[in-house]
Amino acid sequence: MFLGRRMRNLVFYLASLLLFCPLPAKSGSPGLNDDVLGLIVFKADILDPLSKLASWNEDEDDPCGWTGVKCNAKTNRVTELSLVGFSLSGKIGRGLLQLQSIQKLYLSKNNFSGSLNPKLSQLESLRVVDLSENNLSGVIPDEFFGQCRSLRSLSLANNAFSGHIPSSLGSCSTLAALNLSSNRLSGSLPKGLWSLYGLRSLDLSGNSLVGEIPGGISRLYNLRSISLRQNRLSGRLPDDMGSCLLLKYLDFSVNFLTGSLPDSMHRLSMCGHLRLASNLFSGKVPTWIGEMKNLEFLDLSRNWFSGRVPDSIGKLQLLKSLDLSRNRLAGGLPESIGACRGLTDLDLSGNSLTGNLPSWVFELKLQRISVSGNKMSGGISIGVSATGDRTLSCLDLSGNAFSGAIPLVLGNLLSLQQLNLSWNLLSGSIPASILALETVQVLDLSRNLINGSIPPEIGKAVSLKELRLEKNSLTGEIPVQIGNCSSLTTMRPSIDQPVFVPAFLYKFSAEGHICLGHSSVDYPFAFGLTLPAKSEDALAEQSHGSITPTLANLTNLHKVDLSFNRLSGNLPKQLSNLPHLLSFDISHNLFSGDLPAGNFFNTIPPSSLSDNPGLCGSAVNRSCPTVLPKPIVLNPNSSTSSADTSLSSKNTRHKKIIFSISALIAIGAAAVIALGVITVTFLNMRVRASTDPHSAAALALSDGYYSNSPSTDANSGKLVMFSGSDPNFSARAHAVLNKDCELGRGALVQSIRRFSGMGGLWSSRSLRFQAW
Repeated sequence: MFLGRRMRNLVFYLASLLLFCPLPAKSGSPGLNDDVLGLIVFKADILDPLSKLASWNEDEDDPCGWTGVKCNAKTNRVTELSLVGFSLSGKIGRGLLQLQSIQKLYLSKNNFSGSLNPKLSQLESLRVVDLSENNLSGVIPDEFFGQCRSLRSLSLANNAFSGHIPSSLGSCSTLAALNLSSNRLSGSLPKGLWSLYGLRSLDLSGNSLVGEIPGGISRLYNLRSISLRQNRLSGRLPDDMGSCLLLKYLDFSVNFLTGSLPDSMHRLSMCGHLRLASNLFSGKVPTWIGEMKNLEFLDLSRNWFSGRVPDSIGKLQLLKSLDLSRNRLAGGLPESIGACRGLTDLDLSGNSLTGNLPSWVFELKLQRISVSGNKMSGGISIGVSATGDRTLSCLDLSGNAFSGAIPLVLGNLLSLQQLNLSWNLLSGSIPASILALETVQVLDLSRNLINGSIPPEIGKAVSLKELRLEKNSLTGEIPVQIGNCSSLTTMRPSIDQPVFVPAFLYKFSAEGHICLGHSSVDYPFAFGLTLPAKSEDALAEQSHGSITPTLANLTNLHKVDLSFNRLSGNLPKQLSNLPHLLSFDISHNLFSGDLPAGNFFNTIPPSSLSDNPGLCGSAVNRSCPTVLPKPIVLNPNSSTSSADTSLSSKNTRHKKIIFSISALIAIGAAAVIALGVITVTFLNMRVRASTDPHSAAALALSDGYYSNSPSTDANSGKLVMFSGSDPNFSARAHAVLNKDCELGRGALVQSIRRFSGMGGLWSSRSLRFQAW
């Protein structure tokens, strides 16, 4: 172990020595492997959290088996180092300078930081350097390009380099591909840029470059691809732009370029991608555009082009995508475009196009069609060729003046995901076939003249996320089948008559928006919703509802719009538990009471609560009144209460039965008592009849006992049994108090005396009364 540690220290010492005293560029077979030392020093400067470089062992003499390392089979020298996406971090150190035979260096998609080593381009064999998608920063050293020897491809894209592009760039004449995109470079394009005669690919997009595009680009006769997208370039395109005859890809979009397109560009017959969107180009779309025979993608959107769409576009037989949106084009759509049989994406929105929608729009196998925001009119005609179409996924005809009924055959577009026919003059009912599309995700038929009800087939639209039908003349009920649309997040039905909306609307747990603004909304026990009336008189007749606490169950709810209704009552306190609520508009209603406390409601805008006179709290700058408990008032003259009047007939019958049973029990008890009194009286009479003269003394004694006993005496009112056969009776008067002789006491005994006259003594020992 000690020996290994000494060896490791020796290796790092020699490596450091080599860094400060590098070997000549051309060296023979090394005694110590420079590649091993260089790679180990490189590894020492970086962090390897995933242990991707675990196979790099300084004790080995040959690095050719190490991860990411490739060598020349004859010399065993490193020719390629590819560590793409290894999550490495740290600085790219001087160790790589020892790889004298390296030709390709790929370190992209890591987290390397620091600046660019200017000596890296001096490696004699280095052809390709890819340091893209890291965190490298600082300026690009001027000497990096001034001393490059054989560098052919350089990519520093997606880093944080700043400053100007070095003016020495033109000195690196061997460059064929340069990618400095997505950095923070500024300044103007260097004049020496067009001196790179071997340049085939140039990408400077995503920076902050300014100024005009200099002339002389015609010298780049090998140029195949150029992108200056998303900078701040201005001025006109160079007149010699069309001299790059091999150009296949041109993207100057998202700049401030002006003027018309130079006529020389018609010579770019090999160009397949022409993207000039989001600039300030003006004039007519040139007719020579049809001469660019290999054009597949044409994007002139968001400019100031005017005039008509040129008929020559129909000559572009390879055209796949045509985007002329957001310009000032007028006139109708040329029939010639129908000849572009390979067209899949057509966007002509945001112009001033007129006329009818051509039939070829649906005859081509388009995937996306948008002519929204124009002045087109007439009916929507779809030929039978669209039957069973499985290519069209997006159809946007909104913002025009299309009229007539919605074509039934739209339901045959089996792959349709987005259908927008809003802001037109369409009438009639909603075709059930459209709502039966299982693939449709967005359906917008708002702001038309559509009438009728929502077909129950909407339950088949299981992928539906957004449904907008507001500003039409719909009637009837929202069908319960809509509960099958479990992905629905935005719903704006806008029905013209009071309608019951079932409780399933509250089960939508996806990120949601409920917009029932300018509607007549009512929430009964089943969470019903009553939707809009338009006139003031109708508003006065709307039912008054409240918000149910169940609304708080929609935990992913973001926006709620219940404005301009007749809702009343207090807001449920549970609404404060909605964690993602961003907007809650209940303005122009009849709500009252305090607002829920916490979360969104602590910062709710006052405009969302306006015109609710009964609301109180800090958000509306109105204090809440103190609520005192109401006293309970009983009316003794009332035999029934208001609650009694609401009892059902079943409860009344039940009480009558209970009363009848109680009466029978009372009558029975009275009968038993009467029978008992009669029985006692009868027995007493029999005893009296059977008395003899020998009992007179006892009677006298007994009479004296009762007459002399005060009412508070414990023995008062006793009924005592005497035995006439006892010889000691006269001598033992205290036997009167003997418990064994006691028959009873109390008022009942005295009553028995009065009834019986106490003419004799009861001798039956079985008759014994307990004290009452």
